[in-house]
Amino acid sequence: MLKSQKGPLPRTSVLRAFEAAARHGSFTAAANELEIQQPAVRRLIAELEHEVRVQLFERSRRAVILSPAGEVFHRAVTSGLERIAAGTLSASCLAEDRRVVVACGRATSHLFVMPRFGALRRKLGPAVDLQVLTLDHGMLDGLDQNEIDLVLGYNQAAGPPEDRLAVFSEAIMPVCSPEFAAAHAAVLARPVEEWGALPFLRFGRSSLPATWHDWFDSVGYPSPRPRYVGIEDYVYLLEAAVAGEGLALGWRHLVDRYLEAGSLIAVTDRYVEFDRSCFARLTERGRRRGVARRSLDALGALVNRTVRRPEPASAT
Repeated sequence: MLKSQKGPLPRTSVLRAFEAAARHGSFTAAANELEIQQPAVRRLIAELEHEVRVQLFERSRRAVILSPAGEVFHRAVTSGLERIAAGTLSASCLAEDRRVVVACGRATSHLFVMPRFGALRRKLGPAVDLQVLTLDHGMLDGLDQNEIDLVLGYNQAAGPPEDRLAVFSEAIMPVCSPEFAAAHAAVLARPVEEWGALPFLRFGRSSLPATWHDWFDSVGYPSPRPRYVGIEDYVYLLEAAVAGEGLALGWRHLVDRYLEAGSLIAVTDRYVEFDRSCFARLTERGRRRGVARRSLDALGALVNRTVRRPEPASAT
């Protein structure tokens, strides 16, 4: 019926209108199904009949009936649309088989995952479609376990040790901008307990476990009771430190690029380490998928070649 098998095919909207009208025996019913106006269905059918150069329907006042040519064309169109639908579903399933969704908080996403995103994708290869879902830390534990594969956060959670990885241990030290350090050099040269006149930038939420009080305790100094400036987002807190607004706690692996660029500098000569870690853990969905487990191991390998897996928790 078509001029050439290599020529233009009818538009999908035309074929869908034809199939619905043929199935219902009514242009009105087809219009209701497709959620368009009945005259639009008539125009689409007229366009199709003009293109195939044959009458496809025999019209009457009560119904529309397929002509002999319409019967032949209807079988072909129905088969074709079914194959397209099946192909679409298969392609969608294939894409889903390749997709790995990693969920994490904003600071972890922006400061840890994304700087390593390109390297992680190269390590996994083109067969893996890696996606990062950035959420508020408070939402991570309530996520639908069937929608994501990996969660990054400081909550180790339950499950077998092989399903989670300590990506990096928690280590902190004070940082500030070079300009802030120069302006307050005399104060920073004094013992920590005399730093109380300086502004301390404090993260206002508990998604990052350590606090300024933890750092003061770890270095053996009592808290100088400084003037704290609370900031609810850790990324913004670091930007405030870059702008010279005060001292900030810098997490190893989260402040690396600031230190490398020189926009922040270390106030002390070492990180203080804690017996806590940022974990990457497989969700229920991730445990069923080999591609997710490969992503878990690849993520850990990018940070530390000797990443340790936690021991199973002892029964109490």
